[in-house]
Amino acid sequence: MFTQQSGKALFPFIILLLIAITGYLYLPSTQGKMTRGANSATTVNAQTVTKQSKTISLSAVGSARANHAVHISSAQNDYITHIYFNDGDEVKQGEPLVQLQSQQEKFAVKELKINLKEQQRQLKRLEDLAKSQSAARSQLETQRSIVDALQASLQLEQSKLDELLINAPFSGVLGKRLVSVGSFVSSNTPITTLDDISIIKVDFHVPEKHLGTLKLGMTVVGKSDAYSNQTFAGTVTHIDPRIDSDTRTVQVTASFDNTNALLRPGMLMHIELQLTSLHAVMLPEKSVIPRQDKHYVYVIDEQNKAQQVQINILARFKGWVAISSGVEQGQQVITEGVIKIRPGSNVMVKG
Repeated sequence: MFTQQSGKALFPFIILLLIAITGYLYLPSTQGKMTRGANSATTVNAQTVTKQSKTISLSAVGSARANHAVHISSAQNDYITHIYFNDGDEVKQGEPLVQLQSQQEKFAVKELKINLKEQQRQLKRLEDLAKSQSAARSQLETQRSIVDALQASLQLEQSKLDELLINAPFSGVLGKRLVSVGSFVSSNTPITTLDDISIIKVDFHVPEKHLGTLKLGMTVVGKSDAYSNQTFAGTVTHIDPRIDSDTRTVQVTASFDNTNALLRPGMLMHIELQLTSLHAVMLPEKSVIPRQDKHYVYVIDEQNKAQQVQINILARFKGWVAISSGVEQGQQVITEGVIKIRPGSNVMVKG
């Protein structure tokens, strides 16, 4: 017969039985959730690694200058009688630009030529006589000295006469005319400027660490703010033999064909020097994780797990880095979502 005491005795067993049944029913659900949590994959963005060719370049700025440039002035002091050019004229080498007063020099040259001709005639007569007369031989050396002196005087006077006509020393474009007919000029008087702009040269500086890769004939691309949508192709034509000890740079000169006359001396030029071409494994720059002086990326292995590997960077480009080790062509690197994963995390590539 069921008594109050027997009911009290069974009560603990009933409680334990209920706990056991509840635990049995709850355990599979919890284990399933834990299993699913352990095996769940983090969604990431990834990119397959390939080898690419990139050009390693260096940027610099410099001022444009003419291939040849001079200030035209006179070697003689005299008055201008003729001017043969206008502002901005294009001239060829040897074309006359300015004539100075030269009447006196012309007379002097003419007189010397007449005297020289007469003395040469006398020299010829003495040479003929010297073949048979000893007296004529003694006069011969004196006459030769006279002829030599006249020839030297004639050359000197002729050079003065030539300098009174100022010619273009090379082909180019003249600047503003700074004198007028009747002006008295000396060696310090500027007459105009002359620039050969068929070739434009730009001097710029390159850090000494790149000296080993610098070579004559290397390709250079130039830009000017005056032509923002246009580039100009040039080549390296000079590498200074000295390194600047203050800046640790070497001066390099690039030359640009300027037959269209778009570039002008004094223009600011933005230079891109193409140092070398590099064919290597390229990674998206956003996939790289810097840590102190080392760099890492996450790659996805065959089990779709993220593995962190160290890489060695060769060079950086816009949006890309070239590496020499750490990742092989064909592997996938994680580009987005790295903050959500750890080494060994299961991952799933989006898309």
